[in-house]
Amino acid sequence: MINFIPNDPLVTDVMPMRRVTAKRDRPAGRAGIILADEPPQASYPPGSPEFVAWQARQGAILAIEAWEKALGKPLTSWAQDADNPASMLVVSDAGEDLNAYYDRATLSFFHATKGNTTWYSGASTDVVAHEAGHAILDALRPDLWAVNLLEVGGFHEAFGDVTAIVTALADRKTREVLLKLTPKLDKANFVEATAEELSEAIRQFYGPGVSASQPRRALNKFTWQLPQTMPKTGGPNVMIAEVHSIARIMSGCFWDVLRGVFLKSGKTTQTGLWAATKIASALFYEASRSAPAVPRFFRAAGRAMVLADEQMYGGKHRDVINQAFLNHGLALGAAGLLAAELVLEGAPPKVRRNVVSVEENTIQDLRGRFAAGSRKPASVTTAELGGEPMANVTLYSEVSLDAVDPRLKGVVAAVNTATLVGSSGGSAALMAAPRSGAPSAEVVDFVRSLVTNGQIAFKLNGGNNKPKKGAVPARPTVPGLGTTHAVRKRGAKQELLRIRFACGWSVL
Repeated sequence: MINFIPNDPLVTDVMPMRRVTAKRDRPAGRAGIILADEPPQASYPPGSPEFVAWQARQGAILAIEAWEKALGKPLTSWAQDADNPASMLVVSDAGEDLNAYYDRATLSFFHATKGNTTWYSGASTDVVAHEAGHAILDALRPDLWAVNLLEVGGFHEAFGDVTAIVTALADRKTREVLLKLTPKLDKANFVEATAEELSEAIRQFYGPGVSASQPRRALNKFTWQLPQTMPKTGGPNVMIAEVHSIARIMSGCFWDVLRGVFLKSGKTTQTGLWAATKIASALFYEASRSAPAVPRFFRAAGRAMVLADEQMYGGKHRDVINQAFLNHGLALGAAGLLAAELVLEGAPPKVRRNVVSVEENTIQDLRGRFAAGSRKPASVTTAELGGEPMANVTLYSEVSLDAVDPRLKGVVAAVNTATLVGSSGGSAALMAAPRSGAPSAEVVDFVRSLVTNGQIAFKLNGGNNKPKKGAVPARPTVPGLGTTHAVRKRGAKQELLRIRFACGWSVL
């Protein structure tokens, strides 16, 4: 038996710590969890390193199981680009920081001390589930790892917050307590708010003015606008052009879908809440799987959600989804994803046994339109929207970062231009693509956001070469949300690459 906090240490007055049986190791053939430096199993007191170790392990496994229960199918592997696709290493205390990381090798958590108080990010099921969510989405959509677009990064953060919510709602006692507090899910509560203790620790260190000094809330009224028009910096109640901040738009859409499905069902019991959670989660997961990685990714995900509902539930929740996204400034018009925009060279894509092929002259046509001069091979994957099989063709090019910051002179960033190719009248047809030149401009804006928020390690281990396995990247030169990207040498070029997702605030 172990002591376990089912939500967050700061809300144990509402959702108290429990003494529970530790989860068994994941069976072979399922995405596994390995705890680094596992202490003997026992009911350790909260605040002890041993407690945090078992807490983090339990939270990670519960997050995986929550998605499996919601989807009705197992999660069998981590991302193929992970260090170990079979099992993810959980490091319950990797050192001093007000942060938590997913870096394709580990789910890493930290501690920070001020005065007589020590905070452990691994002590919060919210935080652990959030990081596990990054890993789960990475297994589903590994292509999103390298996409340098603000809304794609924001969606990754939102998926982490949604994972924390789904993990909480997979617990019957949590659902019962929640419905006593807010029967219509329309009042602020401990489920839609995530990482309360970590946010309070950040407030204690850096004051109430930094963006991470309050919990992110899925019950919110933030509305979408073009990221270029958002403030670059701001406090926790301001929507800024930064991935954690903008994530609240998408988690808000999820909460409103969940709430809408729940109320529409008329079954306002804890059983009805779990049924609504499974529906909202399945739709969100399917949208995550199928939405093309375009600059306006939030809208693409919403449209994919509507199309998934059509296939899975006969369109029963279409109005709920449309209203949820409209609440946050996102008008969908989902049918637009299925409408051909223009004819392309070549025959329609061929799909056989879930493998898609696109003729070379079709790809060359796309290169001429969206990635002139690029010779890097295109990526072609299967996409299915509204039951229609299509090809998701991603073209690669680069953009110079010289004008972004003097420290990035000579550095390039990848531009991934995602296009959907379907058929029309017996020919290949372009179904969805960004405006020519738009992805490059969006990438530059995204990198400016990283610089502003201290998320780039300009030099890695004193140089630009790839570090040894397990090496810790240099911290940013200003207090910020934690290093997520680094400059690395690739051949004769220096390139800005993602090294992790970080979900707190760095202690310098």
